Amino acid sequence: MTTDDPRELLGPLDVPPAPPDFVLKTLAAATPLLAAHARRADARVWLRPLVVALLPLPVVIAVDVAIARGLYALLSLFLPDIVTTYLVAQYVLLMLLLVGFTYAAVPILADRQAHALLEDAHV
Repeated sequence: MTTDDPRELLGPLDVPPAPPDFVLKTLAAATPLLAAHARRADARVWLRPLVVALLPLPVVIAVDVAIARGLYALLSLFLPDIVTTYLVAQYVLLMLLLVGFTYAAVPILADRQAHALLEDAHV
């Protein structure tokens, strides 16, 4: 007969207790790695490139608005208003998408740059 008691079925899978100094050895081995990651996660390392990237954002938006207005004025000379609105809206959505992707890449690139700076400091 078979039993449905999970303790009997899983009995061979019992995990032996950890040695008493396991935690101390693990913390001692992980301390240098944690310290390196703590230096890498310093806010100044990634905040500076993010601020530098955000500084020209108002100018980029103002230029895009000016281009959209000019495009609307130009297209409305020879196209119906609904087609002009559609084309300008598509242009604006494309620009929003491109600016969004560009600014979404800034933290990734800043992290790579910070990692490269840390690698140079260790050499």
